[in-house]
Amino acid sequence: MTQSIRIHRFRKRYLTLLMSMSIFPAAHAMQELSDHSLSDTTGEGVALVLDNFKMVFQGPNDLSAGSSYARSIVDPGKADTGFIRIIPTGENYQYLYDNYYEKKYASDYQTAYQTAVNNNTTAYTTKYGEVKADTTLYSSKYTEFYNSRYATYEKAEIDRYWNRSNALNEYQAFYNSHIWRGAAEAERRTIARIKERESVVDDATAKVETDTKNWIEAEAVRQAQLTQKDPIKEAKLVAVPSASNSVVSQISQQKTKADVFIYGLALSKSDGSLSTRFSNEGFNWGTADNPWLVHAGTQENVMQFTETPKDVGYIAIEAPLMPVNGTAADNNIKLGLWADIFARDFQSSNVVDPITGAPTSGLSVDQRLRLQVVANGLSLNGSQVRLFQTLESSDINYSETLGLASIIRLNTNDAPETLTKDDADLSHRGIRISTAARDNNSDGDGPTPAMNRSEAPIFNDYEGVYLYSPNINLVLGNMYQPFVVGSEGNNIILEVTRIPNIPSIYNKIYQNYGGGLGSVDMKGSTCNVYQCGTPIMSGSTSYQGNTATHSSIAIGSVERIPDTNRLRAIDGANATGIMFKDTTGNSKNFGSAVIDGVLIQHLKIKTTGL
Repeated sequence: MTQSIRIHRFRKRYLTLLMSMSIFPAAHAMQELSDHSLSDTTGEGVALVLDNFKMVFQGPNDLSAGSSYARSIVDPGKADTGFIRIIPTGENYQYLYDNYYEKKYASDYQTAYQTAVNNNTTAYTTKYGEVKADTTLYSSKYTEFYNSRYATYEKAEIDRYWNRSNALNEYQAFYNSHIWRGAAEAERRTIARIKERESVVDDATAKVETDTKNWIEAEAVRQAQLTQKDPIKEAKLVAVPSASNSVVSQISQQKTKADVFIYGLALSKSDGSLSTRFSNEGFNWGTADNPWLVHAGTQENVMQFTETPKDVGYIAIEAPLMPVNGTAADNNIKLGLWADIFARDFQSSNVVDPITGAPTSGLSVDQRLRLQVVANGLSLNGSQVRLFQTLESSDINYSETLGLASIIRLNTNDAPETLTKDDADLSHRGIRISTAARDNNSDGDGPTPAMNRSEAPIFNDYEGVYLYSPNINLVLGNMYQPFVVGSEGNNIILEVTRIPNIPSIYNKIYQNYGGGLGSVDMKGSTCNVYQCGTPIMSGSTSYQGNTATHSSIAIGSVERIPDTNRLRAIDGANATGIMFKDTTGNSKNFGSAVIDGVLIQHLKIKTTGL
């Protein structure tokens, strides 16, 4: 059964309650704003400013009142063992079993079937030299039986004829009428003629009866009576008994569970080092004139799935706006974390320690990916998420469910056209992903600290992939093409909905690139570090907009094509962006890259087996 999550219209009193709960003061996290300032800047809503903010997840090894970073100890990151765990609850093992069994069984069954046909056909033709037509007829009975096992007589067909309350009689009647007696009187007469003329056919027919009856009638129906299981599936177990044990053995060795531990999540002020996860300095995010904002609004005359326009109310969460002329002062955030990611046997236990939330077994160093992520110079300014109830649609998964219109902006460099591989401050604006430990003594003890409260590893100072000056601007849904959250049965759906074949809708999304690449009716645009839709004026400052419909991903030395909003990668000898380094610091420069003007026509992510 298909279900849809429905979000009812927000009542004003709910919004008032939400805002009231949001404005409780928190130390170093709220700046008091006057009504006048708030009104001039944002309209009505709740404004937040982060002042001298920093955080890091440290674990129980850090027993002092202050963090390890405040005590001037060597390698304070060893205490970064506070974690977020994505716990494996298992998957649909019956589905896995059936899937593996079908593969194994189909091969073994075909082999057994073909051997029987070949043996009987050979004996028949050798002893009696019958014409090929009669031999083909005899072989065709095997073919009919084999094909019907995977075509006509599947479970759905059996259910039409089989009353499970009287399994033996009903199934036997169906079995006899469709397999043994045959559908055509002419065929029965032909078989009778062969039996009368050549007695050996009786022996061959007995062989057919022995094979098929042992496979289906004798065991399958009996098992179905006892267990109420599908007789066709039970027939497989009888046909090739070794297949069941083989499949269980195969599945038990499969690494079908993922167990993820995200450790030491940290936010602090950018410090120019891609070797440490936490700078222990606070950063400011937003100002009184350009704060974080939570507010309600209405967009008028929205068309989503039909040409009928309606007003759509929404709740918006907006990061501070990004100035049209960017400033390096906005790129002041450092993000750090490290993770252990495991592959586990499907039969492994998911029992956890009730105190720590960590598993008690099932994790192996040999099945582990350990990595560190450090990012410097980040800015999320210009990002926003709008939540609303979608309009009515003929697709039940789209209709009146939770919709999102979001722009996620992760920028590190307002002037990427000036970047070169010789810049001394490359690490001030970059992302590093590394895996190597500093040395054998720095890789921690055991599979992961959550299990044994060991220290966090210390990663090598150089090794990893470096992404310098990444500017990532993603559009995931808009008011005309929502990003919906829904369900099908027990499975979760995340979907950027299909763009309707309606000009009044798709012309608001598609983009006119000029030079004959699009028509003047197309109003879409690309969001990149330079521009993101129609600019916004707030007070005397011009900010980048939030109406773009296309995404842009740029890494490294990138320039803007004159008189357009398109980007291209600089391919000169000094261009950089993607670089690999080994444990001694030797590097390989792979230049810059751009993926520009990305439009998601339709994207659907769905869980399976839940």
